[in-house]
Formats: sequence, C-alpha cells, structure tokens
Amino acid sequence: MNTRVIDQLGGMKDFSGLRLRTTSSRVSPIRRFRNFIELSGWDESIVRHGREIDVFCWLLAGGTAALLLPVGFLVLKG
Repeated sequence: MNTRVIDQLGGMKDFSGLRLRTTSSRVSPIRRFRNFIELSGWDESIVRHGREIDVFCWLLAGGTAALLLPVGFLVLKG
C-alpha cells in the first residue's frame, strides 16, 4: 500500500509548484526498534534473568583475563 505525500515547492498561493511523490508504507528498522523499546517488556526480562546475566558477565570477564594475561606478561617481559 502506498500513500501520497504532497511536497510544496513554492509559496502558499502557488499551487502549480506542487508535486506528488509516493512513499512506501514499510516500517523502518529504527521505528521497529523504538517500538520494541517502548512497548515490550525487555527491562522486566533483564530483571527476571539477572542472575544468569551476572554469571555470563563474570565468565566473560574471566575468559578475557585468561586470554590477555599471557599477552600482558609477554609485553612486560619485552
């Protein structure tokens, strides 16, 4: 479904400068993301799964430290 939008080129009384352009009725990804943030219960889901998220973050931090620790020793060793 297409909608028609009137763009005005000239002054208010100059109707000869009006043109029609067709716009798509698809919802943009930004608008979909905004609707998701405003209308869904994502914040309640984070609170509900807080313990699992905490464990994941600690595992991610520990894995990162385990990978970067040898690199740090090599850099300091020179």
